[in-house]
Amino acid sequence: MKKLMIILALIISASLLGIPLWVLRDYSGAPPGTPENEPVVRVLNKTTGKVTALPLEEYLVGVVAAEMPANFAPEALKAQAVAARTYTVRRMFRYGAKPADAHGNAEICTDPVHCQAWSSRDELKAKWGRVRYYINIAKIEQAVKMTEGQVITYNRALIEPVYHGSCGGHGTENSEDVWNNPVPYLRGVNCSSEYRVADQVLVKVFDQAQMVSLLQQAGMNAAPAAAAGGTLMAPLKKSPQGRLQEARVLGQVMTGARLRQVLGMTSTLLQWEAAGGKIRVTSIGKGHAVGLCQFGANGMALDGQDYRKIISHYYTGVQIQKLKY
Repeated sequence: MKKLMIILALIISASLLGIPLWVLRDYSGAPPGTPENEPVVRVLNKTTGKVTALPLEEYLVGVVAAEMPANFAPEALKAQAVAARTYTVRRMFRYGAKPADAHGNAEICTDPVHCQAWSSRDELKAKWGRVRYYINIAKIEQAVKMTEGQVITYNRALIEPVYHGSCGGHGTENSEDVWNNPVPYLRGVNCSSEYRVADQVLVKVFDQAQMVSLLQQAGMNAAPAAAAGGTLMAPLKKSPQGRLQEARVLGQVMTGARLRQVLGMTSTLLQWEAAGGKIRVTSIGKGHAVGLCQFGANGMALDGQDYRKIISHYYTGVQIQKLKY
């Protein structure tokens, strides 16, 4: 009876505090065993249009394989697995999520712009080749297995674990400097350990006429002076880390994110220079630079940090907890 009263007291306290009961058990540090009643996630394949039901942990193998290079260090792959699991569980009906209009009766899709990338095992065999497939998939399966059931929480609630390819070694951004709304665990942090920063630079050279055409196709009507050879682009506002937030383009204001998209660059860490009728545009890094930096995570792993340290570095004030299946 005493034990029952203690359990009831815990349940009532958790309910009053708004704590999700399915994540009450903190991760102890030991590799978890295979859980009973593993959740199934309904996945919309954006290429085929089909919805497939997959065991959560099996689905995550395909996500990690698609989202992070398989040659990254094991601890980086583990951090990616935990972030991807958290992202997925937040969207699962079993845990109270509501269907997204774009998904129909699916909980998540394979479009990395809308959700997370995912590759089937057949696709991975074609991508890597049969021999490399068995090496890579064993490594990724191990990363998923060693973090089985683990999710990231802030104040006992699942976080929105956004991640990106590379911050270019310039540090990550506060959420409000990219998407306007501040999130307490999405704070900009130092990323000096990013691995192979030099590989994250993209350079494109445009003719002035080509640049004007691209901008006009994006809805920016050229002012006469700009079209005649005046200033096509000028930065107006940058984030604390130096990423372009707004620019004056053909006499009008355009967001840095939109300009990046129009020019086909990889990040808003943009620079450009004009000379001889040509415009040379450079971007450093890949993605929005909020949350987990994948190349930075690999750098930390190569420096000897484990996945818990990586996660707590890129997501401020969070905990790793264990799902109750």
